[in-house]
Amino acid sequence: MAQEAAEALSTKPAGRKRRILRNALRLALALLVLALGYAWFDREQIADSFLSDYLAEQGVQASYQIDRIGTGQQVISNLVIGDPARPDLTVERVEVSIAPRWGIPAVTSVRLVNPRLYGSYRDGQLSFGALDPLVFTGSEEPFEFPDMTLAIEDGRALIETDYGRVGARLAGSGHLRGGFSGELAAVMPELALAGCQGQEATLYGTVSIDAERPRFQGPLRLADLACDNGLAVQQAGVALDLRIERSFEEFDGTANLSLASLAMADAQAAVHGTSRFSWDKGDLTAEYDLAADHVASAQAQLGELALEGRLRALDSFARVEMDGDLTGEDLRLGPELDQALAAAAESGEGTLAQPLLARLRGGLARELPGSRLAAGYTLRHEDGRTSLVVPDAFLRGRSGASLLALSRAQFAMGDGLPRFSGNFATGGTDLPQVSGRVERLGNGGLQMQLAMREYAAGTARLALPRLTVRQASDGALALDGNATASGPLPGGMVSNLQLPIDAQVASNGDLALWQGCRQLRFDRLAMASLTLGRQSLTLCPQRGQPILRYGAGGLRLAVGANALQLAGELADTPIRIASGPIGVAYPGVMAARDLAITLGPADSAQRFTVTDLRADLSADSIGGEFTGADVFLASVPLDVLDASGRWAYADSRFTVTDASLRLEDREATDRFQPVGAHEASLSLADNLITADAVLRHPSSDTPLSRVHIVHNLSSSTGHADLIVDGVTFGPHLQIAPPAADCLPGGGSARVEHNGLTCLALGVVSDVSGTVTGTGRIDWNAEAVTSSGSFTSQGLDLAAAFGPVHGAAGTIEFTDLLGMTTAPSQRITVEAINPGIEVYDGEMFFQLEGGELLRFQGAHWPFMGGTLTMLPVDLRFGAPEVRRYVMVIDGLEANQFVERMEMSNLAANGTFDGIIPIVFDEDGNGQLEGGALTSRPPGGNVAYVGELSYEDMGFFANYAFRTLRDLQFNRMEIQLNGPLTGELVTQVRFEGIRQGASAERNLISRAIGSIPIELRVNIRAPFYKLMTSIRALYDPASIRDPRDLGLLRDDGVRL
Repeated sequence: MAQEAAEALSTKPAGRKRRILRNALRLALALLVLALGYAWFDREQIADSFLSDYLAEQGVQASYQIDRIGTGQQVISNLVIGDPARPDLTVERVEVSIAPRWGIPAVTSVRLVNPRLYGSYRDGQLSFGALDPLVFTGSEEPFEFPDMTLAIEDGRALIETDYGRVGARLAGSGHLRGGFSGELAAVMPELALAGCQGQEATLYGTVSIDAERPRFQGPLRLADLACDNGLAVQQAGVALDLRIERSFEEFDGTANLSLASLAMADAQAAVHGTSRFSWDKGDLTAEYDLAADHVASAQAQLGELALEGRLRALDSFARVEMDGDLTGEDLRLGPELDQALAAAAESGEGTLAQPLLARLRGGLARELPGSRLAAGYTLRHEDGRTSLVVPDAFLRGRSGASLLALSRAQFAMGDGLPRFSGNFATGGTDLPQVSGRVERLGNGGLQMQLAMREYAAGTARLALPRLTVRQASDGALALDGNATASGPLPGGMVSNLQLPIDAQVASNGDLALWQGCRQLRFDRLAMASLTLGRQSLTLCPQRGQPILRYGAGGLRLAVGANALQLAGELADTPIRIASGPIGVAYPGVMAARDLAITLGPADSAQRFTVTDLRADLSADSIGGEFTGADVFLASVPLDVLDASGRWAYADSRFTVTDASLRLEDREATDRFQPVGAHEASLSLADNLITADAVLRHPSSDTPLSRVHIVHNLSSSTGHADLIVDGVTFGPHLQIAPPAADCLPGGGSARVEHNGLTCLALGVVSDVSGTVTGTGRIDWNAEAVTSSGSFTSQGLDLAAAFGPVHGAAGTIEFTDLLGMTTAPSQRITVEAINPGIEVYDGEMFFQLEGGELLRFQGAHWPFMGGTLTMLPVDLRFGAPEVRRYVMVIDGLEANQFVERMEMSNLAANGTFDGIIPIVFDEDGNGQLEGGALTSRPPGGNVAYVGELSYEDMGFFANYAFRTLRDLQFNRMEIQLNGPLTGELVTQVRFEGIRQGASAERNLISRAIGSIPIELRVNIRAPFYKLMTSIRALYDPASIRDPRDLGLLRDDGVRL
C-alpha cells in the first residue's frame, strides 16, 4: 500500500511542498532505524535525501503507512522492515519531530509506540536481518549519540542465540546525549554455554544517559547453573552499577556478588563479596573482597575462607596478575577423607599402618577444630605459564602448634611437569614431623631434601632418614634415599626393615625404579608362625634396565635373584627355604626353579620341592604351570611325586587345575603299589582349601577312588572323603601284582603293573569281583583320625589254603590310614576248596596297622559236620612261621563219599580231626600232626561196584570178595609231610570185621572172632591225596595253587 501511495504521488505535478514532505518522511524513517540501533543507528550522518530512495539504495525491504505529513512532524504507522511473514522490525506508530537547526531541517525527537525488534547471534555474529545494512555500515568514525530526544513506549526485542533465546523490554524517554531514563528488563529462560546448562537468567534495572555516558543499575540473577565439569550454581545474583564511557571502549563499576550455593565436584560453599572494577581499552583492574562460608568437600571442611586483593589483566587477559591474602578458620577433615583414614587404618589392621594411621587421625581430629589458616600470595599468568608465589603460609592448630608452615614457596605450571620451590615443615601433637627444603639448582632444576623423624605408635615405627628429590629443568625427577620400618604385618611383624628408594621420573611422566641390584634387609621377620632371623635379599634387574618401569607402555617389572637361602622357625620348628634362579617379568612371566622347603629337624623333616614353577603375568589373572612337584610329609607315610598342572590366582582365589600326580607309599615295604591321578583340582580362598581328584590304577587307568579334601588354614582342621564307586578286579587289575614286580630288581616295572599291593602276594591272587565303599579322614592341630567302610557282594580268589568263591561282606576300618579295622570283621564265603570244596562258610578277622592280619577263625558246614579254621596272626611281608589249623568236627563218611562222587564206595561213620599246615620263615609248607579219628562205635566201608580190572587170580579175588565190606570199631588217619613232596598218610583200622555184603567162607569164619588191626601207609602228593580216587577219571577237578602263583614249584610261599 505504501508503494502504491508513492507511485500515486509520483504521477502528480511536482511542487515544492510535496518535495519537502517527501524529504521529511525519508529523513524520519532513516532516523527511526538509527534510533532503534542505539549507538549503531546514528553512525552515519543522516542524509537529507528522501527516505524511500535511501532504503532502496540500501536494499532494505520495508512497508509503512503515512498518517500525516507536516513541516514540523511526520507520523508513520504500521512500519514493517524485512519479510512481512517474518519481519525484523515492526513499529505500530512512529512520530518524528523536525525543526531547523542552523538553517537545516533536523530531527529533534522520535517517539516509538510498541516497537518489536527481532535478531540473532550465531557463531559470534550479531544480525538484525534486513536492518543490517543500516546498522552495520562499516564506518570507522567514533560512535556518537544523536542529538535528539527519544521516547520508547513498550519496546520489546527477541534475540535468538547459540546459547538460548533472550527476550527484552525497554520503556523510557529523554535526550540521548543526557537526560534519557528508562527501565530495562531481559530474561533468558534457558542458557546453554560451554558445557553448562542454566535456568531463568534475568536482568532488571534502570538505564540512563548522563553527558553521553550510559549507566545501568540493577541485578543480574541466575536460578541455577550446572556444568559438565561439575560446576553448579544455585540462586546466583550480582547487583551491578555499570557506567560506560561515550566511546564505548571504557567502563567501570561495582558488583555485589551473592551465591546461595557454589559447588565444584564434591566441594560446596555459599559465596558473597564485593568488587570494584574498571576496563580501559582491553585492560582490567579490579579490587575484590570475597568470602566463602561453610566450605565443605569430601576431603576437607572450612568454617570460612576469605580472599582479599587486587586483579590486573592486560591486553585482553593475555597477562594476568592477582595478589592478595587468604585467610581461613576452623579447617577440618572432610567425611570422605576422615572415613578414608579410618578405612585405611581398619584395612591395615594387623600391619604397622594401622597404629600409625590411627595416631595420625586422632592428632588431626584434636588439632584441626578451631584451627587458623593464613597465607599471602601472588598469582601470575602469561604465555600459557602460570606461577604462584606464597611468601609465607601457616596452619595453626587448636593448641597453637604449627601443623603446616610454608615459606618462600613457588609453584609453576606450563610445559612439562609442575615445579615447586620453598621450605615446608609439618608438626603438631601426635602428628609426624617432616621438614624439607626445595631450592632451584644452577642448571634451572629444583632439588628437595626432606626427612621424617621416626613416627611411632605402639610397636609400629616409620622413618625417612633421608630423601632427596631432584627436578631437572624439563621437569624430570630423581629420588634417592631410604626408609626404615618396624611393626606388625598381616599375621606377623617386621623389625628394622631397610628399604632403598631409588627412582627416576622423566619429564613425560615415565617412572624408573631401582637401577641395578638392590638389597633388602631386616633384623627379624615373622609371618604367622614363621620367623626369619636377620636376612639380606639381593634383587637384580635385567642388564641395562631398572627393576620397575612405568610409562606410556604401562607397568613393567623385571627382577630376579640367583638363589634364595632363608632359615628360621615355623611354629618353633626349624624351616629352611632354598631355591635356584627366580625371575619375574611383568607383563610377562614369573619363573622359579628348584624350590625346596624343609620343615623340622633333618631326620624328621617335611619336604616340599618344585622343579619348575611358571606364571603368565600378562593375562587378566595371574596363572601358569608347575612341574616336578614332590611332597614328603613325615607324619603321613604317603608321598606325592612328580605332580604337574596349571595354577591361577584371580579374585582372591588360588586354583590348581588339570593336575597329574603319583601317590606312593614311603614305607620300606610298600603297602600299596603307586597310584596316579590326572585332571585333579585344588582351590584356595578365604583360608579354605578344597581339592578333588580321582585316584587311578596307572597301567589300566581304572578309577579306584574319588577324593574330596577340605582344609581350613585358620583352624588347621579339615577332612578328606574317599568314595569308591566300584573297583572291579579282573585280568587287568589285581590286588596282588605279578611276582616279578615285587621281587628285588622288579622296580622298573612299578608303573606298568596290574596289582595294588605286594603284601597280598602269596596270600591271595586271581581275584575277580567288585568292591565299593567310602572312607573319611579328619584332622586338626592335635591329631588325625580316619575311618572307612568297604563292601563286596562277591569276590572270587585263590588263597594259600585253596580257592575261594563268593566272598562277601563289609569291612569297617577304624583307622583307614593305619589300615586298622575293628575286631571281628565278618565275611561270608560261598565256597572254599582246601582240597575238598566246602560251602556257605564265614570268616572273622582284624587288620592292624596294615601289617598284621589277625585271622580270628572261620566256619563252614562240612559233610554233615563243621570245618573250622582256628585263629592265626599273619604279619604281611615279614619272614615268620605261620601255622594254619583246620578243625573237622562231625564229618559223615557217607557224605564224604557222595561229595567225592565215588559211586563204587559206600561208607558210614562220623569223624573228628585236626589238620595243621605250617609254613616256615622261608615259606616252606608242610602238614604236621594232622589226624582224623572216627567216633564210636566206628563205621563201615564197602565196595559196591563191579571190579574194573582183570582177574588177579584165585586168592586175590577170594581176598577181595572177603574184604569188600568191612566194619570197624575205630579208624584213625594221620597226615605228615611237605606240601610239595610225598605226604605220608597212615591209616589204622581197629576192630575190623566183615560187613553184611562180604563173602563169608571158611577163612573169614575162622578169623572172625580174632581182633584184627589194619594199618595202611600211603605216600602221595598232598594236593592229590584227598582226591586220588576221583582224580583217576577227573584230574582237573581241583586246581593246584602252584598253578595260581601262590606257591613256587619248590614249595616256597610267595
